[in-house]
Amino acid sequence: MYKIRVSGSSEYDVVIEPGCLAESGEILRDEVGGEKALIVSDANVAALYLDVLTGSLREAGYETSELVLPAGEETKDIDNYIFLLNILAEREFRGSDLIIALGGGVVGDLVGFAAATFKRGMNCIQIPTSLIAAVDSSVGGKNAINLPTAKNQVGTIRNPKMVICDPECMKTLTEEALQEGYAETIKYGILNGYEIIDELRTAIATQDYSETIRQAVTIKRDIVEMDENDESFRQYLNLGHLIGHAIEANSEYGISHGQAVARGLVLEARFCALAGYIEMSTYLEIRSLLEEFGFELSETYNAAELIPYILRDKRIHNGEIRLLIPEHIGECSMRTVSTTRLEDLVRLI
Repeated sequence: MYKIRVSGSSEYDVVIEPGCLAESGEILRDEVGGEKALIVSDANVAALYLDVLTGSLREAGYETSELVLPAGEETKDIDNYIFLLNILAEREFRGSDLIIALGGGVVGDLVGFAAATFKRGMNCIQIPTSLIAAVDSSVGGKNAINLPTAKNQVGTIRNPKMVICDPECMKTLTEEALQEGYAETIKYGILNGYEIIDELRTAIATQDYSETIRQAVTIKRDIVEMDENDESFRQYLNLGHLIGHAIEANSEYGISHGQAVARGLVLEARFCALAGYIEMSTYLEIRSLLEEFGFELSETYNAAELIPYILRDKRIHNGEIRLLIPEHIGECSMRTVSTTRLEDLVRLI
């Protein structure tokens, strides 16, 4: 078992252990407590894991109820948020009870936001079943829902009470679903160095992602602890997301988050190279890495279509944004640019 402690406005553990899903009830009874648990999942994940989790919780003495939502980014909207709040109220949940996100980033974000706002905060448990949620979205306390105009426009930063990650769940993912997690893992490598990328290669060969998840969570933990409220240093975790989120939204979420981030990493490196901020060899190295892991990067983008989404990025303040610059693999910097300059850079892609 790996147990990683995350500190900040509140402290919580990330437990990473093959087979721990079936032990979740005992872990939560010992570490968190509470009387009732609402498990929120999507239709795809529920078919695989809901019975296992429900059985474990009931054995540990929890009164359980379940909510299964449609799979897909469209679920992360204000209607489902209100629906979830009403269920918590109607079933008389208390702040000391548990709401559990069983699934990927969509379910995790929606549940995290509901937990942060219901009765001014209740115990949220993240149980990621996708690689992208395990290495990224389940850790750090960010949660949000989408508006029609842009992604993640309404949300909070509030830590979960615990994260329980069973790497065995990764074995039921398709290659396409695994790629989602590869994109965020490669992002960590661009930020922190080749060690995690080398580990990802090993994980793919052995089909054991435990160590990859541990390294990713540790990198993210170290960044988040320096800037929990996302005021400066934490923004490095948005590498690839400026353009990635725009690609996602412009496609009406037909392009998945991981695929969009992969393209965002390449395109952001490309305009940094063309602007003279980095060497062209760094852009080519980043592109080669993503191609190695199977990403299709040949699609071209119309800057005029992406710019309106980019200019809605929540990191833009007073007409400026801190632009993330991948200097080399393992070394990134920030440069403050105006939105006018940003538009010019995006047109370079």
